[in-house]
Amino acid sequence: METFDDVFMDPESNEQAAEFIRQKIRSIVQDPEKAELLTLCPRYPFGSKRPPSGHCYYEAFNRSNVTPVDVSGDDIELYEKGIRTSSGAEHEFDMIIFALGFHSGTGALNEIEIRGSQDRSLKECWTEKLWTFAGILVSGFPNMFIVCGPHMPAGNQPNMLEVAVNWIGKMIRHLESIKFAQVKVTEKAVDEWSAHANEIWNSAFISGPAVQDRSWFVDNSIPGKPPQIMFYFGGVQNWKSWLDNEIGTAWASMVLNSPTHADSAEENASSQDILVGGVPITAGILESAVVPLQYDEIGMSPAEKFNVGSSACARYIDWAVREMHDGGPAVRKDHRAHWWKVLQQFVESSSGWALIGQSADTKDKLDLVTSKLGVEGEAIAWIGPELVRMLTGQTNPLFHVLKDDLLFRMYLSDEGARPNRYMADYAKILTSQREDLRILEVGAGTGGTTFRVFEACIPTGERFCSEYMYTDMSNGFFKTGQTTLKKSEDLLTFTTLNVEKDAATQGFEEHSYDLVIAANVVHGTRSLTQSLGTIHKLLKPGGVLGLVELTRLTPYFNMAFGSLSGWWLGVDEGRTESPLQSAEQWGEQPQKAGFSGVDLAAYDFPKFERHSAFLLSTALTAVSATDRVAPPVT
Repeated sequence: METFDDVFMDPESNEQAAEFIRQKIRSIVQDPEKAELLTLCPRYPFGSKRPPSGHCYYEAFNRSNVTPVDVSGDDIELYEKGIRTSSGAEHEFDMIIFALGFHSGTGALNEIEIRGSQDRSLKECWTEKLWTFAGILVSGFPNMFIVCGPHMPAGNQPNMLEVAVNWIGKMIRHLESIKFAQVKVTEKAVDEWSAHANEIWNSAFISGPAVQDRSWFVDNSIPGKPPQIMFYFGGVQNWKSWLDNEIGTAWASMVLNSPTHADSAEENASSQDILVGGVPITAGILESAVVPLQYDEIGMSPAEKFNVGSSACARYIDWAVREMHDGGPAVRKDHRAHWWKVLQQFVESSSGWALIGQSADTKDKLDLVTSKLGVEGEAIAWIGPELVRMLTGQTNPLFHVLKDDLLFRMYLSDEGARPNRYMADYAKILTSQREDLRILEVGAGTGGTTFRVFEACIPTGERFCSEYMYTDMSNGFFKTGQTTLKKSEDLLTFTTLNVEKDAATQGFEEHSYDLVIAANVVHGTRSLTQSLGTIHKLLKPGGVLGLVELTRLTPYFNMAFGSLSGWWLGVDEGRTESPLQSAEQWGEQPQKAGFSGVDLAAYDFPKFERHSAFLLSTALTAVSATDRVAPPVT
């Protein structure tokens, strides 16, 4: 390996090294036929699979009772006397040892059933894609340090272990020195490292053959599993430089929490009264609301409806990807290129394969399934067959989501009903204490959230605040809102606001609003920090931001909104797979813009079905970024 230091990068050099090894095998194995079989069986380049080696391995083939059999093109089956090949050869045995390999890199960790701060298992996280920070930390799993796991450098493990343990020790000592108790790595740092590790591997000549020949170190030795590199091929020194840089930048990629925040439990948080906007509120109160949902009418649990809808979306996505691969018009080279990449990654993922496998396999059967899913089923049936035309620019995606007020009804459907209800219930509690509140809604769009707020606060039509400012980037949506909320038109002011630009230059008075409502809008901007900063300037000190946000990319959201250009505005900010942020990330984002973090988080469904949340955050006076500590999101 040291003599041929370009063996992984240059095919000619690799072949020279491989032939050297073949000659060594021939010199050890005395039977020419056995030797030739052993040297010809590994037709793949040296290093694309782990080569057999060790004391007396090849010498064993000199025994008269040891015979190698090439089954690379000859399927095998068990029968009563031993093993039979598809070519008809039978081999009788008294004992068969199944030395079929193992699940490398992630297998042992996945078996432990480790669950992160959002009650998502490590296995679930790594099913979608393998991501770590330098093989040591994983986003969403605070205080979990990994040694000798995936993304560690390939090579002599004791050397890497010493580097890793020293780095972990310095991290823990730093936490102790500042009297903090928790460290979380940011998703941005994890994305950057994982992209770097994949780029290094993909630049290697052996990466293609490793996937083709199902090498265990790209984790696709198990049929059906998508390939993902288990180890880092950039060398120990390069890996160590990433770790050293983190120390040199004062742990810039880490979010550190105090003991009080780190020890908070979800059960306590949901039942403990806190003051937000001067009124006591708990997540438990909001989540206990009885909200009539479509799944009640169709006799499905939230989990069942979610899985059925996801499977239907998965099938449509799979059909679209297959059709695109078969030829025809190319994907438009705009935001749809990002969407196309995500769609392909989904169908190649283990979770995608599983959903496709359990879905209906004909259009008629899918129509029968989606007809039972309410508005979500209508959206799936309407958008699914149009995916290829959307990708290639043959149809305008907006036509499909705006037809028959579909977008408005989607916002009122099961997917967004509960968080919107929480927003309405909080507004009702807040305005019942004060009637002089000034409320501004950002990105009110078709008025789905506004409708719920007005329905809760003024069921009989009386005033509940001094002003309700209904804003959106474009006045094109105002007609729907004005029609839906006509009986309250004297309370409403309709005006345009681009939350990505300074509000004062658009005619808004700074620090003048008590409550800003932003329902599924902030994630659709180019810069979360910029948008939250604009909102902060609109709020009085102590004013409240009520966020309703999708917190998890599902096949439904991917299919329904991925075709829209606004879905991809955050690409330059690093949100390349979707614009969405987890609830944990939303715990970090508001702080950068001068908010308290997340004071309260109420979720749509129980833990495993969660994909949307209602979040409250308080506008603080200007503070130094170095003084802020991210609170927990439970």
